[in-house]
Order: sequence, then C-alpha cells, then structure tokens
Amino acid sequence: MRTTAARKRLIEKNREVHWHPEHVGQGRFGDWLENVVDWALSRSRYWGTPLPVWKCGDCGETEVIGSFEELFRKVGRPLPDDPYDRACFDPHRPFIDDDFQWPCAASDCAGTMKRVEYVIDAWFDSGAMPFAQYHYPFENRETFRARFPADFISEAVDQTRGWFYTLHVLGCLLFDSPAYRNCIVLGHVNDENGRKMSKRLGNVVEPMEVLAETGADALRWYFCVNNPEQPSRFSARLVREAAQTFLLPLWNALSFFTIYANLDGWRPGRHEIPFAERDQLDRWILLRLYRLVRETTGHLRGYSTAPAARGIEAFLEELTNWYIRRSRDRFWAPNDESGAGAQASAKESAYQTLYEVLTTLRLLIAPFVPFVAEELHRRLLSSQGLGAVSCHLESWPEPPADRADERLETAMATVLQVARNGRSARNANSIKIRQPLRSVTLVSADPELESLVEPYVDLVSEELNVHEVRWAADSSEYVSFDVVPHYPKCGPRFGRAMPAVRAALAARDGADLKRELDGSGRIAIELDGDTAYLEPNEVEVRLEERPGIAVHGDSELLVALDVDLDDDLIAEGLAREVVHRVQNRRRAADLDYADRIAVRYRTNEEVERAIEAHREWICGETLAVTFQATNGDGPDGMEDAPIEGQAFALAIEVQSR
Repeated sequence: MRTTAARKRLIEKNREVHWHPEHVGQGRFGDWLENVVDWALSRSRYWGTPLPVWKCGDCGETEVIGSFEELFRKVGRPLPDDPYDRACFDPHRPFIDDDFQWPCAASDCAGTMKRVEYVIDAWFDSGAMPFAQYHYPFENRETFRARFPADFISEAVDQTRGWFYTLHVLGCLLFDSPAYRNCIVLGHVNDENGRKMSKRLGNVVEPMEVLAETGADALRWYFCVNNPEQPSRFSARLVREAAQTFLLPLWNALSFFTIYANLDGWRPGRHEIPFAERDQLDRWILLRLYRLVRETTGHLRGYSTAPAARGIEAFLEELTNWYIRRSRDRFWAPNDESGAGAQASAKESAYQTLYEVLTTLRLLIAPFVPFVAEELHRRLLSSQGLGAVSCHLESWPEPPADRADERLETAMATVLQVARNGRSARNANSIKIRQPLRSVTLVSADPELESLVEPYVDLVSEELNVHEVRWAADSSEYVSFDVVPHYPKCGPRFGRAMPAVRAALAARDGADLKRELDGSGRIAIELDGDTAYLEPNEVEVRLEERPGIAVHGDSELLVALDVDLDDDLIAEGLAREVVHRVQNRRRAADLDYADRIAVRYRTNEEVERAIEAHREWICGETLAVTFQATNGDGPDGMEDAPIEGQAFALAIEVQSR
C-alpha cells in the first residue's frame, strides 16, 4: 500500500485528533507519520486472513475479489444461505486455496486463476475494526456512519506504530477521516520499583492475583488516580495504599450515615429544608459538592481521569475530616419527637445534606469504581425502594442553578487553610491537638481576611483547640526572617561576587527584605556601586519562630500559636487525655454508641485534680453515669492506660438503660 503517497493527508488528519498526553501526537506518532514508508500488506504465513488476490500462473493476469458473492460467482456456485456458517464455507486456508479456482479470462490464455499464497498483515485486521465490526459496506451502513469516527480509543504507548497507526491509515485512505477523535495513550506498567517486568528478572506481578487480593474497583482506582498516561509502578501493596485514601474514607462516611440514620429511624423523603435555611456547614459542603460535579464533568469530557479522581479524593478528605467531624454533635443530638425545635431542624438538615452528598457521589464515582457505586446505590436508594434498578442507569448529576455563595466557599476554604496551618504548627512543635492553648493569632495584610473568617471563628477555636482567636497585620512580633542567597540559582549569575551578595543581604533587616520581596517581586542590593536585583527564585526566605510561638503559613496567611502552658491549660489537656482513653476502652469493648457506662479509675494527684476540675465535661463526653476514683492495688479488673508517663488505669461497666 503506497502510504507514502498519502503522507501529507495523514499528517493533516492527525492534527484533528486530541492526544493525551499531547506530546505523543505531535512527537512520537507525528514523527512516525513524517517518516512513513509504504505498507507491506502481505505476509508469508499460513494462519491469518487470506489475501483476496487471484493470479494466473500462465499469463500473470491478476484479480482482486471484493466479496463472498463475487467469489462464488467466479466459480459458478451459488452463495450459501449463511456464508458465515463454517460447515458450509470456510474462507481460510487450505479451503480457500483448494476449492476456489477458475479459468483465466484473458484472451488466448488457458491458464487457471489461483489465489496467491500470502495472508494479510494481522495489523490490517486491527485497523479495519471500526468498519469490520459492522460488516460495512455490506450492511449496517447508517450505523457505521453514525459511530465513526470513535469518540476515543486507548492503548499503551507502543501502539503508536501498531494499532493507532493502522486505524489512522485505513480511516484516512478509505474515509478521509481520522478513525478516532481522542486517544488516551497509556504508560507502561512496571514493577513496584519502577523496573520493566520480565520473567528473567522474576519481577512479573500477576494482575489476576492482585485483583483477587484487592478487588476490581481498588485496581481500577489505582490506575485512574495515578495518571494512566504516565509509566506506573504496580503491586498489590501500592493498590491497597491507593484504595485506603479513597475507599476507606468513603466507606467510613457511608457507615457513619447509615448507623445514625438507623438509630434515629431517619428515612429520605421528608419535607426538604430550603438551602438558604440550612446550617452554614451544610450549605458549604453542598456548594463544594456541586463544584466537584462541575470540575469532574469537565475533566472527564476532556478525557483527563487523574485530575478527576484526585479531585474526588480531596473532596472526600474534606467531607470526612471536616464536614462530618464538625457535624457529629448534630447527628448525636437526641431526637425531638415534635420535630419543631431548632435542634431537630439542625439534625434534619444534617441528615438531608449528607444523604444528598452520598447519593450524588455514587454517580460521580460510577465510571471509576462501578461495583462500589452500585453498593452505595443499593444501601442508600434500592433499600428504600427508590431510584433506578442500577446507579449505572441513572443520569449524570447536574449542579442546581439556584445554589451559589462564593463568599461562603472562600471563607470556608480560608478556615480550612487556617486549620491545616495550625495543625502543622502543632506537629512541628510536638504539641498534641488535645492540649488546649491560650490563643492563636492569624497574621495577614489582607483586610478582607478577618471579615471573611469572623463568622466562623468558633470553628477555628474548636478545631485548633484554643481559647481565643486574635488578628494581626504585622508578623514581626511572631517570627523573624532570614533572607539568604539560593546558591544553585545565584551562583552561575554572580560567580565570585557571591560573598558580596550574601553580605549585602545579611546587612539588611530580614523583615524589610521580606516586605520588599512581597511588594515588588524582587530585592535590590548594592554591588560595587551598582544596583543588582535578586528574583524570588534566587533567594531563600527562612522563617524563625519567636520564643513561645509556633507558626506555620506563608506571606498571605500566617498562623501563630501561643504555646506557653499554665496549670489550668495543662489540667484541661489531661482531662482531654482521660476522655480519649475512656473512648478507646469503649471501642475496645465494642459498645453501642448510645450505651451509658460507669467508670472506675486509679491515678496520681495531678491527673486527679484535672478530673475533678472537669468531671462534668468528662462524663458528658464519655456517656458516663458515674466517674469514680478507686484506691488500692488489688485485682479490680482495671486496665493500665498511662497519660504522658503518668499512672492511669480504668475499668468501664455498661449500665442498664
């Protein structure tokens, strides 16, 4: 086949294909087309599609047969009723060679037309797939025309010279069209250490074994979230780890909802609370949900699976570690039989919101993890006689047009960032989140920040476990800055002048340098009487905490925690540690969420003073009817649970309801 004659057209039509990643289409595949050679279509094989060319052995006359009907007409035999019944007709060797010969029609030739011995290159069969699957052009012409070219195809990168190529050639030569609109080119799958799998190295990972160990959906998710367009490392361990960051929080959210919905007898279909009347957290998570719907839809329409999957993972983290955790008290609140109070309304709002989130999520995850999505559908809808037979028969979700509150979204994103920065500051200074602190100061030069966060200051206070939230515009009270040259970037430019560069920076106040960098985007220094400018990537800004302060953040938002502890704060922290150990004991005993308990404990004087100061709060948090100290060292069934190296032992007993 003279593909070289069509080189220009092949290249032009390739520009109509959207390649993922883009560089493959213009690079590896484009280069292959630029250097295309004629396609040697025949193969000297026995098995394969026989080349439909008959040739006279005497005069060289050649005929190409275009259909079964034409072939049978040539030999003067009727076409079988079903030419695809192999009992009646087999178009492969040796039958096609032995049974289908005819006299040469050339003048003055008595020779016989016999099929040439070649078969067709198997890649032609692959490239013919778009029309061959419909038996085009003999039937299904309208069906083929409606479905050609394909919306997308996908295979590994080595198919740029195989399937991708033969599809493209046949599409262009036969139909003057690319055979596919989008092509997702998959990276190679390597072993856990990034090495190519081979029997010689003994590092082949059997996919069916991984499938049996982790499940089909975990395997699917792993390849979606880890960008299938790039080479990937593969093992059962890596698949499990990827699933834990997605399937585990998803399952925890579903479990949390179903447990409390069953305890409270909540069912969908009650009077819907208007969006504007719902709690601020409910409105925020719904806005966040439908932003996710829009983003996921856009990514999938653009054939970008990894950003879509990662967006869902990020949303799940906010759903479980922020929305559900911050809303637990509403789910735990006792039922109000009248359903008319503020507490009952807040609880109903939480149920309706989380139900809407989960039922929408099952549709978003359906293309990635179809079995998990179907299980959510079964538990949330089918069990209530709601929804379609399957989630895969439902429509893709559409964001409601009447729900919008950009200020709330921006404010809650800021609150989340404050919380993350605060936790990072605690972790860097080895301060547990259960230890209360006196205050946190939010440092920002943005005058809008305080008005954004102020309505949610209680959330910040509870999340960071501080008594007071303060505001400041100047960070110098909390941190100092040391600005030094970044040698890998500055060195090549300044060479032997680097000591002078370092000295020029050291001679100025770090806070002034930081302000100059933030304000103008560069730092001016004097070198040998001339002014030189340092770009942001040519300096390092090192942040140093003031004594008694733990900080984390950046120039836009700095979170500064007061970490000096007095006796009252220490006692409050010990009380929280006591609650933590009682809750651990409840979980170990597999108690019901509503079980009331009696607690006996033994401890030292310091922890005892903390318990006495916070006894009522401890009992409320642990559902303890009594919280009684026990003296003596006898066999009392207590279990040791030390608190920061201090002695503490406890025993719990379920009380009858």
